[in-house]
Amino acid sequence: MRTLDARKAFILQAVVQDYVATAEPVGSETVVERYHLRVSSATVRNEMAEMAEMGYLRQPHVSAGRVPSDLGYRYYVDHLVKPVRADSLLPPQQVSLFSPANPEAGELERLLETTCRLLAESTRYASVATAPETDMVSIHHILLSQPAPDKVLLVVVASSGQVEHRLIALLDRLTEPQMAVMDRILREHYAGRSLRELLSVDKPAVPVDSPVAETVWNLVLQAVEDCIESLSQQEVFLEGIQHIIGQPEFRQVERLYSVISVLEHPQVLMRLLQRVAASGTVQVIIGEENPLPEMRELSFVASSYRIGDRIAGTVSVLGPTRMHYEVAMSAVEYMAQALSRVLTQLSVS
Repeated sequence: MRTLDARKAFILQAVVQDYVATAEPVGSETVVERYHLRVSSATVRNEMAEMAEMGYLRQPHVSAGRVPSDLGYRYYVDHLVKPVRADSLLPPQQVSLFSPANPEAGELERLLETTCRLLAESTRYASVATAPETDMVSIHHILLSQPAPDKVLLVVVASSGQVEHRLIALLDRLTEPQMAVMDRILREHYAGRSLRELLSVDKPAVPVDSPVAETVWNLVLQAVEDCIESLSQQEVFLEGIQHIIGQPEFRQVERLYSVISVLEHPQVLMRLLQRVAASGTVQVIIGEENPLPEMRELSFVASSYRIGDRIAGTVSVLGPTRMHYEVAMSAVEYMAQALSRVLTQLSVS
């Protein structure tokens, strides 16, 4: 990537900002008038022609002005973007949702849904978040109760705040000693161990002299395995598809269809999001940089969030390459930090 001199950099910044705002090609006269340049429009036109040869601008039509190329956006993001204050994007009452004192903060699914909703609302782009990976999540609590004579309730609480439960139908009521034995074995074997580990370990057996019947124990173990399997599925949360549909770039049905076909199956995005998570910083993937061909009309701004000092998952926004990168980058970084803070505090509480 060739470095631009001060005037070319200023013109590129002006073209990006105007094109993002209007979705219309930007002419040299517009740049001179709107930004009060002390040079002629012919000089700006020559500079823009040179920048097109360098690959930073392109001309959609012969008589049209210029628009940024993917390389132009990359230069803008790397050298010219001026992040906005993220707290100005969200009202204070929304920020308070990320306090550990908020009862909903302990519910991971609700928290990630809230994160996606706020990102979509504040940026006006679609947003995607992934739940923590299985090696980051352990069993926090596991317990049995008997709400009815012929039923046992199993509750499994993960360190991430996720909860799974199963109601197990039995033929006969269990005695208190039988319940106590099963509860003790489950806690000793499962509590504190990561989901990834539990997916591959052997199931615990009841002692030979135990009062628990093997058929009952197998039913309970199957319920536990079902809960662990559900908790280990790394969920993908998606909000704001309407913001993609509303962009002028996607008025052509064929361009919109390829994007929507991927967004309808957000697990497809996992490969891209896993690549982002490995970096640990805010990442911007622009147009042709996207490894998914269907998504090369879009840009991603994403960051990982943490539980303690370990990367857990990702939050991101996606929109057209004609994106308000400064808003998207600030919002994503702010939300990732807020999510990291509350999940870390909850994990040690």
